[in-house]
Amino acid sequence: MHRIFWYELKRLMFNRLFLALLIITGLYSYMTLSREIILGVAFTAPFSPWSFSAYLAKILPLLILTLLFFITFIYSNHEKQVRQLTFATPVDPFKFNFVKYASIAAGFFVITLFVILMGMVFLAVLFRFYHFGDFIIPIAITIIPCFLFVIGAGLLLGGIQYNFLYVLMIAFLLPGFLPLPPFFDLYGGNFFTSHPLTLPTGLYGEPAFTLPASFILGRVCYSAAGVLMVLLVRKSAQKCPL
Repeated sequence: MHRIFWYELKRLMFNRLFLALLIITGLYSYMTLSREIILGVAFTAPFSPWSFSAYLAKILPLLILTLLFFITFIYSNHEKQVRQLTFATPVDPFKFNFVKYASIAAGFFVITLFVILMGMVFLAVLFRFYHFGDFIIPIAITIIPCFLFVIGAGLLLGGIQYNFLYVLMIAFLLPGFLPLPPFFDLYGGNFFTSHPLTLPTGLYGEPAFTLPASFILGRVCYSAAGVLMVLLVRKSAQKCPL
C-alpha cells in the first residue's frame, strides 16, 4: 500500500491545481507577513506567538479551500470510474480509501508546512528571531483541530453528494470574516488579535501566550467532531466502497 500512497501523493503534487494553489498561498502568505504581521498584532511583537498564530489564522481559510479542492478529486466522476476498475482487483477497498485520504492529508500538510516555513524565514531574516520552539503550541492548536474538522466534514458530505463540497467551500470562508466568540472561532483570527489586549503584560511588555478554557474546549470539540465524522466515513466505506 505504501507504493500506492506515494503514487497518489505524486499524482496530487504534480497536478496543475496543486502548483497553482501553492503559488497563490505563497503570495498571500507573503502579503500577510509584509503588510500585517510585520507590525505585530494587539501591540505584540511580530515574532510573538500571538502574531504568528494570527498569521496562521489568516492563511487558514485558503488552506482549507485547498484541502476541500483535494477532496473533490476523490469524488469526481473520473475517480469513481477508476475505483470501479480498482475494486475489481484483489485490493482491500478500505485500505485503498485510507491511502487516498492519507495522500490528501499529506498534500495539505505540505502546503501548510510551506506556509509555516515562510513565516519562520520571514522572521529570521527581518528580526533575527530563531526561537521557533515557541511556535509549536500555536501551530498545533491552530492547524490540527481545523484540519480534522474540515477533512471529516468534507469526506462525509462529499460521500453523500459531490456538490456539497462546493457549498462547504463557501461555508468555511465565513468564519474568517465573522467576529465569533472563542469557542466557535474555527480559525482563531478574531481570538488571536483581540484576546492579548485583555491580558496583563509580562516582563518584556507582552502578555504571555495563555489560552482561556473556552477556546481550548472549542478546539477539542472541533477535533472530536472531525474524528467522529471520519469514523462515520470509515464505517460507511466498509459497508459500501466509495
